[in-house]
Amino acid sequence: MSELASTVREALARLAASDRPLRRFGARAHRYELAPPAELDARDVPLPDDMRAFVADIGSGGAGPAYGWIPIARARAAIVEAPRGITAWSRALPLAHLGCGYVAVLPLDGPARGEVWIDARAIATVAPIAPTFTAWYLAWLDDLARGALPPAHVPPGRCALAIALSGYLGACEQRLGVPPGALAGDALREALSALGPGAIVIAAEASASIFAPGEPVDPCVACAKLVDGLAAVGLTRDVVAAGLPPLPAR
Repeated sequence: MSELASTVREALARLAASDRPLRRFGARAHRYELAPPAELDARDVPLPDDMRAFVADIGSGGAGPAYGWIPIARARAAIVEAPRGITAWSRALPLAHLGCGYVAVLPLDGPARGEVWIDARAIATVAPIAPTFTAWYLAWLDDLARGALPPAHVPPGRCALAIALSGYLGACEQRLGVPPGALAGDALREALSALGPGAIVIAAEASASIFAPGEPVDPCVACAKLVDGLAAVGLTRDVVAAGLPPLPAR
């Protein structure tokens, strides 16, 4: 076993031991469990060298960033085509659901080959987020070890959840005759507490490549932080209905 393999496995064991209730972001989906290593034919999926070595020596899916690393055996049958206007790559391997229907992908061709990108085309955000698969994975481990949430990689307020909550509170202000943005105190708490468990469903957009349109999806980091922040003033933490796993992981 390589030094990197030992480091990754030891880190996952420590993280799992310190989070038995699975409260960290995405932990209930991946449970800190790696799929076994796998040997892949280079003609089957043209993976960059670092990811091919990772898959062969460490694991082939499971425990990983966001809601978990999509098993390579299934992800390779769900290749993502680049959206219009993206010229750095044309085909990419889906790596993980980042929440809200956004996908981390690994370009397989073009100048961006081997990088990790966020594909959030529903909100016009398609951009690189890590130079390599290994860097992306180790950054996730480092964030968890430091007790930090991973970066959201999406512009604030662009997600459907944020827009829906803003619209709901705006309607409450109108009903109560309160100026826009002035809802506070008991009135704000009452409005938020009226949204019970599962009151909000985040639906996958038609452009979400690893979900069928309209399927319920789990929130991204930005939306999870928004819910946690509003929990202090009345919003229930389970206000968002549970989402489905990505199609390739079912």
